[in-house]
Amino acid sequence: MRYSANLNVIIKAIEKATAHMSRDFNELEHLQSNPASSSRFATSCYNRVRQILADDLSKFRPDYNLIFSDGQNIIRSKDAEYSYVIFPIDGFENLTRSNPDFTVAVALEHRSENGEKESISVAISKIFGSETYYCEKGFGAYMNNRRIRVSKRAGSDIPVIASEDQNMLTEKMGDKKFSMRTYGCRTLDVAYIAASRLEMALFKKKNYELLRPFLLLVREAGGKTSEEEKFILASN
Repeated sequence: MRYSANLNVIIKAIEKATAHMSRDFNELEHLQSNPASSSRFATSCYNRVRQILADDLSKFRPDYNLIFSDGQNIIRSKDAEYSYVIFPIDGFENLTRSNPDFTVAVALEHRSENGEKESISVAISKIFGSETYYCEKGFGAYMNNRRIRVSKRAGSDIPVIASEDQNMLTEKMGDKKFSMRTYGCRTLDVAYIAASRLEMALFKKKNYELLRPFLLLVREAGGKTSEEEKFILASN
């Protein structure tokens, strides 16, 4: 897939923001015996990634709002047609503990005249593993230039499901057998469903407005998403 201008801006900004992440991660591995130091260093890393993303995205799209997962938003206009939804580091606790299951993720939302928001471009980068998942509305989902699709495993197979809450998952699945995973990074769960590594993910509705734009990746990979009373479901 050839990048559009919108997707190219997002991916280049992520690449620039994460250029020194390997060095930082190696330093964190040596700080694990001192939780306070590792937390301070991880926070410094987070702030640097956040600042580079803000600067780079603003440079090329100065009129777009920037909506950050930490709530420190940059609002150019309440009625802005486009907004970036940004997770500078999703899975921050994993980074703090020198666990590579974290991502840098950016989605572009379009606001229509009636106020409805629609995700049009998504990029999720898992730094360790060198995996960048991305999509644009109507053009399919990709991982490192390779087209990806959700799992085609039949109902007779035991599904692998990611969830933040085992009780919630047990309630949803009832008597059906399943294998549960917990990655501590919701955008990574989304990417893994799109790439056939998971069959399903259940998300609590907390901060769902921030997660919603990234579910485009699942739909573009042939999956389904739905909103229920207690949780959000993404599946193959």
